[in-house]
Amino acid sequence: MAEINIERKKKPVWPWILLVVILLLLGWAVYELVLKDRHAQALATVSMLVPAPSPDLTPDVIRT
Repeated sequence: MAEINIERKKKPVWPWILLVVILLLLGWAVYELVLKDRHAQALATVSMLVPAPSPDLTPDVIRT
């Protein structure tokens, strides 16, 4: 009797790579649209609370 070799198909890797790229793009878009604005607003709030340094307290190296 003859032997019949049956080879299983290997699953392609590219759909997983495509899925990872899409998830990374989606995460980046969420960061840019939502979280970055909140971070900028938080920094603006903190900068309003911290007083600006007076010119007398800055070292001579920084003065121009």
